[in-house]
Amino acid sequence: MSLIERFREICAAHGWNDPTQKGLVAVSTGVDSMALLTLFLQLPVSERPQLTVVHVNHELRDQSEVEQGFLTDWCHVHQVPLVIKRWPIGDHPANGIELAARDFRYRFFKEQLEQQSADWVATAHQADEQVETILLKLIRGGQLDQLTGMPASRPLGMGQVIRPLLTMTKQELHDFAVAERIPWYEDATNRELVASRNRVRQVILPQLREENPQVDRHILDYADQLRTTLDLAQPQITAAMSNILTAADPITGSVEKLLSQSEVNQSIILMKVLKQAEPTLATEKPKLEQVFRLLKSRQHPTGTVKLGLGWVVEKRYQVFKVWQPKKSGEKSVEQFRFMVDLNHYHAIGRGWQLGLFVASASQKEEVAQTVTLTPDQLPLQVRPWTPTDVLRLRNGHHQSVRRALINAKIPRDQRAQISVLVTAKQEVLAVPGVKWSVWPRQTHATAYHLILKRDEMKGEQHE
Repeated sequence: MSLIERFREICAAHGWNDPTQKGLVAVSTGVDSMALLTLFLQLPVSERPQLTVVHVNHELRDQSEVEQGFLTDWCHVHQVPLVIKRWPIGDHPANGIELAARDFRYRFFKEQLEQQSADWVATAHQADEQVETILLKLIRGGQLDQLTGMPASRPLGMGQVIRPLLTMTKQELHDFAVAERIPWYEDATNRELVASRNRVRQVILPQLREENPQVDRHILDYADQLRTTLDLAQPQITAAMSNILTAADPITGSVEKLLSQSEVNQSIILMKVLKQAEPTLATEKPKLEQVFRLLKSRQHPTGTVKLGLGWVVEKRYQVFKVWQPKKSGEKSVEQFRFMVDLNHYHAIGRGWQLGLFVASASQKEEVAQTVTLTPDQLPLQVRPWTPTDVLRLRNGHHQSVRRALINAKIPRDQRAQISVLVTAKQEVLAVPGVKWSVWPRQTHATAYHLILKRDEMKGEQHE
């Protein structure tokens, strides 16, 4: 099968052959990206997306100006729209040039996806670079799923980054370019050993190939096996996370439910939670162990662990939260949303704890309210109040929660922090610390004690 036939199959399998789609093709003028652009242009008209070339002039060498001029002429001849972005040399950092250049490129791609209402931007990453990426991740450490290499696509801004060449080797693309007489420019910096990827490419991989010429294929096979294994485990992890997490912004969850998982699952779930909050957060083992020490500690029912970049994991009794306090501001709103477990106390904000206990249980605390509940009214839930929430009065009439807050003289700027206790049917049982609903006793129902007490440990910190 020819390279163009394989390319057509790949595009068809991923839905990248839709002529109604708008696609950006990232071209550096190297052999890989010029081959990618040519492969797209050789698709039949009925399978060819509407293409625009995007190019970044990094101003890293004199050849950059020559390459920009070449690509401008090439796109003009082939009637392909071209957008160029310059990265002024004065903006280059003294250190970390490789990462800074990548960040600049992807910000540009993200801007163009939005400005052109494009569906995707295609990059020319190929199989050799996939092997390099896996080795770099192995050397640097990180999450297990990073050892599967680059995915065929991932979200970026309003669209996606796609990588149609991941199954094609550098040599195959080179041979295709030669056969099709495609012009390209060699990047002289690819042979320098300053960048870590180039050291893997020029030193480490050649040595591994001397040991076994099939090492590239073996690394990719292992990555495929790992990806398959992780895909099988993903539904279980997703189900566990949906049970543990109670709010998405900021990410909030149940300490007890997280710690009820196996130790392996605990680590995987916590890593995914941290990456969901901020993809650049470090998830090394010592940091995860620090978080788990806090979550498991009975001596420190409240506390925080700093994650870096202003992010923290905050524990308040049986609730944990991953957030940026400074970004949220000193007066950030604590919006609790969780299911109420029987015979447990839960921190519900504003210095209160709430517990639900069967009426027969012996409790030293003063019972705030006794209610009878039918099975379809359970589980109870604590959540932020809404404008439609109402409390049942003794005479059978109702009062809005908003009016109850006004009558209780709760300041306007504090009302958003108020939570309500509701049944599974969303009936409001209480505005904890403000007012209770008055519900008649029900037959064929179970009696429960609702106990509200002050949070005596409010404000304690632990790091």
